[in-house]
Amino acid sequence: MQLEIASESDNLKLLQFYEGHPVHTWMDLKVERHQDFFAPYRWQSDDFRTYVLKEGDGSIQAVATFVFRETFYEGKPTRIALATDLKVSNSRRAIMSWGQHFLPVMEQLQKEKNLSHVFSHINLTETSVLNTFVRPRQMKRPLPRYFLFRKFRVIGLHGLYPSAPHPVKHLKIREGSPVHWDALVAFVQRRNQYRPFTTAWTPESLEKKIQRLPGFKISDFLIAFDSQENVVGCLAPWSSEGFQDFIPLSYGLKAHNFRQALKFLNLFGMTKKLTKPHSRTGQEAPLSFQFLTNICVDNEDVFDSLLQVAFRKARKDQFLVYAHCDVDYRLNPPEHWIHSTIPHALYAVLPPSLAVPDFLSPSLNLNPEIEAAYLY
Repeated sequence: MQLEIASESDNLKLLQFYEGHPVHTWMDLKVERHQDFFAPYRWQSDDFRTYVLKEGDGSIQAVATFVFRETFYEGKPTRIALATDLKVSNSRRAIMSWGQHFLPVMEQLQKEKNLSHVFSHINLTETSVLNTFVRPRQMKRPLPRYFLFRKFRVIGLHGLYPSAPHPVKHLKIREGSPVHWDALVAFVQRRNQYRPFTTAWTPESLEKKIQRLPGFKISDFLIAFDSQENVVGCLAPWSSEGFQDFIPLSYGLKAHNFRQALKFLNLFGMTKKLTKPHSRTGQEAPLSFQFLTNICVDNEDVFDSLLQVAFRKARKDQFLVYAHCDVDYRLNPPEHWIHSTIPHALYAVLPPSLAVPDFLSPSLNLNPEIEAAYLY
């Protein structure tokens, strides 16, 4: 087997390989990237590299992408990499061969790209991924070490109970416009100083982050102002429809029961229904939802008010999705929301020769920036 850096000529094979490896959560999800396998990496950064492991016949047996990000940590710009889309075929030969390549590639990139740290997020319901990368049975060969940085959840907001309070009365929630730009930037900078490895810490970095998402514009922001016209919260719904779709192939028992409950509560206007799976209809229909990006809030009430406005502005078939670190109490889904959760974890990936970095200390409980739109 041969390791190569993927190019645009590999696009079709990569799409086929990726779609052939569904995401296993409470449901089996096929991730369809339509015509461009590399599109989700361009949403995150101008610099990335995809590696593929090929058989002699040119077939792909493993794939991994490193997305290089400019971030801010401890008062200065810091270059990091996110190892993402780590997928290996079930072949034992492919698993063993990939293990031999991963560490040398990571060490090479750290020197070449001047990386301070490498991270990887993993869906904790995918035990095969955990066993392959995080906790391999044998450590006879040199492998990167995975250190847990933060556990987080991908939250789906599907509806509101009738007892839900109204948005806070004194808050004014407006769609973003150019006249709000300076105030929005100042607020995001103030809030993100508490987020290690944030990608938005200056007007320029926030503008780049916005411009990378297809179709995204400042008017997509929902901005909360207090009675003194100070910005106290913001978030921006965005949909990846047409660029990257998530198609339910089948639902597990838990997900099936949840879907039926949503279907029943929808009769009373409380929830939005989930898409029927391929196993039921024989047709591939994507889930309909919006990612909540660029979430910054001063308190829980502001967050709930923004969520309610975003939920009501979304199409009647769209639910909301966001990422939530377990100890980020401001972003807990309020009790009056009907929601689903998928457990994930963010790991720092280190070569055996490096010492454990200080930010992994349990005494440092700041929550890193995690965008659900970048996870799959």
